[in-house]
Amino acid sequence: MAKIKGIELRNIRDFRGHEGEPLTQGDVYYKGKKVGFYSQDSWGGPDIFNLDYDLDKDLVKEINDIVNNYDGGVLFKKFDDLYNQHYNVNFHYEQKGYEYLFMDLLQLMEHEETYKKYSKKFGTDNIAIIYKDLFNKAVYGNKNDIRVDVKFPGTTIFEYKSMKDFIKEWLIWI
Repeated sequence: MAKIKGIELRNIRDFRGHEGEPLTQGDVYYKGKKVGFYSQDSWGGPDIFNLDYDLDKDLVKEINDIVNNYDGGVLFKKFDDLYNQHYNVNFHYEQKGYEYLFMDLLQLMEHEETYKKYSKKFGTDNIAIIYKDLFNKAVYGNKNDIRVDVKFPGTTIFEYKSMKDFIKEWLIWI
C-alpha cells in the first residue's frame, strides 16, 4: 500500500465534480490506524482533510506536523516539468501542506497500481513508467536491469524495483 511518512488512503471512492471531472476521496490512515477523511472538492476549492474528533491531542499534533510541513514538489518534480513543457508555464508546487501530500500520494498510488499490473504481466519486479510527454505513457518491464533512460532518451522515467518503493518515509531533493 502506498504511504508517505506513514500516511495512506484506504476505502478510495471516485466521484464526479460539478462539471463532471473525476475526483477522489477516502479514509486517511496513519501507521495503520484510521485517523480521518480526505476528499477533493467538487467545486474546485481546497481539498478537504479532517481528522477524527476523538483522536489523542498528541497524535493530532504529530499528524498535523507531517501534513502541514510536507514539501510538495519533491516526489513528482519530473512530472511537473512535463506539465510546464506542455502548457508553456513555470509551475512547481514546491510548497508545504496537506494538499500537496495527498496530491503526491494519489500519484504514487496510481504508479503502484500500474506497477502491480505490469510486474505480473511481464514477470519481473523491475518496472519503468515512461512518459514521452504529459499524455503519452508507456510501461517497460526491465528484465535485465538495464537503465531505461539509455534506451529512451529525452523522456521522464520513474523506475520501481519492489513494492517497498511505494513506501516513502523520508523525502529529499536529489
